[in-house]
Amino acid sequence: MPNKQIPLALKHTPSFDMADYIVSSSNADAVAMLENWQNWQGHVAAVIGPKACGKSHLVQGWAEEQGALLIRPTDDIAAIPNQSLIVLDDADGENVGEEWLFHLFNWVKEVGGKLVLTAMEDPNRWSPDLPDLRSRLATVTVGRISEPDDLLLTALLVKLFSDRQLQVDLSVIDYALPRLERSFIAAHRFVERADESALAKGRKITKALVKNCF
Repeated sequence: MPNKQIPLALKHTPSFDMADYIVSSSNADAVAMLENWQNWQGHVAAVIGPKACGKSHLVQGWAEEQGALLIRPTDDIAAIPNQSLIVLDDADGENVGEEWLFHLFNWVKEVGGKLVLTAMEDPNRWSPDLPDLRSRLATVTVGRISEPDDLLLTALLVKLFSDRQLQVDLSVIDYALPRLERSFIAAHRFVERADESALAKGRKITKALVKNCF
């Protein structure tokens, strides 16, 4: 009988080190915007891109390099230190209240700071009930991340396997590349399925093993 294990739902901690962030044509716009933060016309900018595209990796790595402060929508704005650079991840998430975000915009401007948001959609396409918040969202500088090109998709697959502490031959990556949908979420799902299949069958990740993981 073949050796078959039950895969456990283990949490994997991704690396947010900027040394692991691969710049390509897909994300160069967002990277350039952050690098040019001192020259933004306004005091708020947003990194926009699809789910799992690496927005958090980019802004958290950038925050580490610049000494920016990462905040959450549960934070008391009045208690935030007067920091020149502030980062709010997932700004269009359901946990971010409109009044809280409106006050955050005003507070950052008042202290002469800069605010970086991440979101899946351009802020000027959000539909808040507060008219004053709508007007502020329309002024946000935007840097976009598009779905991955081949260079970024290859690097992403290598990184995702590495985050799971899996050693995978490059021939597996080369095999997967032309068969994968060109999206970040497809890459994440492929690596997750390959990991689960390898664990369940007690085998290495090979081309034969991943043929049903797309």
